[in-house]
Amino acid sequence: MLPSFVITGFLGSGKTTLLINSAKKHFKGKKVAVIVNEFGEVGVDGKVLQNTYSRVMELPEGCICCTLHAEFEKSLAEIREKYNPDLLMVETSGASEPFPIILSLQNLACTIEGIICVVDSANFYSYREDPTALHQIGGSNIVVLNKIDLAGGEVVEELEKEIKEIWENYRVRNAFTGESIFERVAVYRSEFGNIPAEVFSGVFAVERVSGFKDHSHEHHAESEVVYPEGGLEEVERFLDSLGEDVVRVKGIVKDEGGAYLVNYSFGYRDFAPLGDYLGRSFLVVIKRRG
Repeated sequence: MLPSFVITGFLGSGKTTLLINSAKKHFKGKKVAVIVNEFGEVGVDGKVLQNTYSRVMELPEGCICCTLHAEFEKSLAEIREKYNPDLLMVETSGASEPFPIILSLQNLACTIEGIICVVDSANFYSYREDPTALHQIGGSNIVVLNKIDLAGGEVVEELEKEIKEIWENYRVRNAFTGESIFERVAVYRSEFGNIPAEVFSGVFAVERVSGFKDHSHEHHAESEVVYPEGGLEEVERFLDSLGEDVVRVKGIVKDEGGAYLVNYSFGYRDFAPLGDYLGRSFLVVIKRRG
């Protein structure tokens, strides 16, 4: 399963800068595939490779930046085959909503680590009434208030409150059950497209488990391992009980229908069929330090 992040936000909010800064700062030593719909906004130098479905730009730290010329899923399949990335970061168009991309990623065996909406704190009220902007916020489980240095402290305080209200009103719900796809939203503040490493803590937790020791890779996060015995039903109850100090849960659970990869990120949960698994059910719980 390929871990992935989706970055959304209105035109000019700073998505591309945040995306590239995050890839270079938080994932050194990893091969990060960066897919950008609006290629003209990528102000970086690199070697351009023309492929069948995508234009790929190689970035520092082993990243790849792509602009899509055809169907997203075909493009992604090609990137995975040719570059075998460790992580995928997808920037949606500033005029689109993120949820269709999430469905495509799941169809291609990608785990959703987070849907990040970037908000231009200095200019938010100029596009506050745009329906796409509102649905971008509601379609995310992480919101980054960018350009806070240009907005001022009081404006940012009020904006954070308003963003949470917008999220409550516009968050994505299951069309059949009415249940919210995301249980909560995490709001962060950013200058110059830099966000805390906490957002990315534990992304590779399952891969790093060896002897069930603590493999948390950020100093301000800590991990523990729990061993559910009751299958998916017990795991659902466990996830329902988590507090906001838990940013991520990853693991494998055995159920009557087989084994499943469990992925929980800031209130969003996903269970992907894993096939044969002979080991014990376990969950790695990543918490922010107090």
